[in-house]
Amino acid sequence: MTPAHTVEAKELGASPTPELCRFLAASSSRTLPSDVVRRARYLLLDGIACGLVGARLPWADRAVAGTTAVDNGTGGTLWGWDREVSPLAAALLNGTFVQGFELDDFHPHGALHSSSVVATAALAAAEVRGHVPFPDFLRALALGYETGPRVGIAMGGAKVTVRGWHTGAVFGPFAAAAAAGTIFGLDADGFESALGNAGTRASGLMSAQYKSMVKRMHHGMAAQSGLHGAALAAHGFVGTERVIEHEYGGLASVVHGGATDGADLSRLSHGLGETWTMLDIGIKRHACLIMLHSTIDALVGLRASGVPADAVERVEIGVSESVHKRAAWLLDRPGTPLGAQMNLRFAAAVALLDGAAYVAQFDAPSLARDEVWELMSKIDVHHSPEVDALGRDRRFVAHIEVRHSGGRVTRLTGQPPQDHGFDEGEVVRKFRGLLGSIVDEERIDRLEQLVLTGEKTATTGDLAALLRGAVRPALKGLES
Repeated sequence: MTPAHTVEAKELGASPTPELCRFLAASSSRTLPSDVVRRARYLLLDGIACGLVGARLPWADRAVAGTTAVDNGTGGTLWGWDREVSPLAAALLNGTFVQGFELDDFHPHGALHSSSVVATAALAAAEVRGHVPFPDFLRALALGYETGPRVGIAMGGAKVTVRGWHTGAVFGPFAAAAAAGTIFGLDADGFESALGNAGTRASGLMSAQYKSMVKRMHHGMAAQSGLHGAALAAHGFVGTERVIEHEYGGLASVVHGGATDGADLSRLSHGLGETWTMLDIGIKRHACLIMLHSTIDALVGLRASGVPADAVERVEIGVSESVHKRAAWLLDRPGTPLGAQMNLRFAAAVALLDGAAYVAQFDAPSLARDEVWELMSKIDVHHSPEVDALGRDRRFVAHIEVRHSGGRVTRLTGQPPQDHGFDEGEVVRKFRGLLGSIVDEERIDRLEQLVLTGEKTATTGDLAALLRGAVRPALKGLES
């Protein structure tokens, strides 16, 4: 870094971005709380399962073909394939795989899918560095998992979707830069440049959720931006200072329409090292947009109580402004898997019909079912100011009224997914359940053992070796 860069960074005082960067630079494997390291292991395990499932979906195949047509480099592991790609392509494509079928983790307030940007960028950086000891890799993951949600919370979380931004694509570059920057050994000024280099690429338009494949690549793009931003900083390329809070052209100002009053920038650095927001990262139990899970849980419970879908005459679902804006649109038949995974009516219909909203509910045969579309026509979603009044942390609550044939009415409240809590056993069962049909059992066992128990003798080279190698396609009959 140049002397001028160092002086200016110090003169910014307690500005939150420099404060975050000093925290990142000062952290060490020895000082990380044990519960933080443990959580990082389980988040990585979940991300790997999601990534290997997503590695051979139709859009993944096309993403690999289109990317390698213009970037034929090597040195990076492509998860679930028998080939190498460049490190930048690895971050992009592996991030796309992890987000490939809406199965990956979520943060209830920070609004991003962390492993798709953190694990992918960190491993790509580690392959640039060489074999990185596993404890150092876990530290990079933990700091990336911490940075992304802090940026999201400071920016208002899912609130920015009201303006049409894809939150994870906006917040994700910072998480990826923090993880990759840790692998590259950046100092505080280096981290600020890494965040500045990555943050200037923050983007992602939610119109991608309707009829495209590119929404599935948004987090991969964020991973690539973070990796590149950190690599540039590691070689002295100076990035934007105070990139999040800068009054003109900073992230908060731009995303919130020229003002910063929609953000709480103090949340970026408040309680660093004492309060770990990454411990609030949860694991998805349904294969769709996290905003839909509250309604799904309530209707799955209703179905389990013995209420058949053909006894339902009408369903009214009241949701917050951000959920309504994102998920209440009318899905046109025949639909696409991605569109169905983003649509509250579709998710509510399959929850009532099947008592589930997992992989099989969003595949091609499910999309073709007449009974799903018939039930969707009986479901209405409206904006409920009452849900907004519950506050930002409860914005995923859903008020549901089910009218049965015969006139009986059932009123339900769908609770937000973070109320479910984090269950390590559930993570392992999900990991094994997703991989059981596409990966050999010995490889599954070795991945689980390395991720959950790997210590100083293990390296990122061991992990890359297990991720390398073809997996069997997880789903068939999918096109978008």
